[in-house]
Amino acid sequence: MTQWYYGREGQQNGPVDEQALRDLIAQGIVTDQTMVWREGMVNWLAKAAVPELQANQNIYAGPSAHYPGMVPTAPNSGLAIASMICGIVSIILCYVNALAAIPAVICGHMALKKISRSEQPMAGRGMAIAGLVTGYIGLLIQISFICFISWMFFIVRSSSSGSPFPPPAPVTAPVSPPSPSP
Repeated sequence: MTQWYYGREGQQNGPVDEQALRDLIAQGIVTDQTMVWREGMVNWLAKAAVPELQANQNIYAGPSAHYPGMVPTAPNSGLAIASMICGIVSIILCYVNALAAIPAVICGHMALKKISRSEQPMAGRGMAIAGLVTGYIGLLIQISFICFISWMFFIVRSSSSGSPFPPPAPVTAPVSPPSPSP
């Protein structure tokens, strides 16, 4: 929780939490000209110069605004969501798992790279990993299916001809010339 200090009648007061400071603002004890400071600020500033202490801050600042008592959340990565959805679909699809597994793997890797390099906090790491895992499982299912079908084709072909390989050429003994009779 943020601890604030404020100056009043030449004295430093505080620390007080943000709600207590807002109560002091509402009572008129802390005015726009009162100097305030919290950890992370370089210098003391007049309350009017601190955006987070403005009276109209909590009206509506958008969907990602931080309101007192609310834990701010980071936006989700769209690539992570796409990776997870494609990964789940790749496991559900029959015979064509790779159609969704390949995009799941690509989006998953792109999402993890974007999340790790983002300057702003970004959520979705778990979804990207889930998309990667399910995408790789979908690829494994597809490869296993292709190998199974190839193996079955090989077995069927070999059973119909008796052998999967062409028959060997007959071995003949060398013909020797007839021996003269006595």
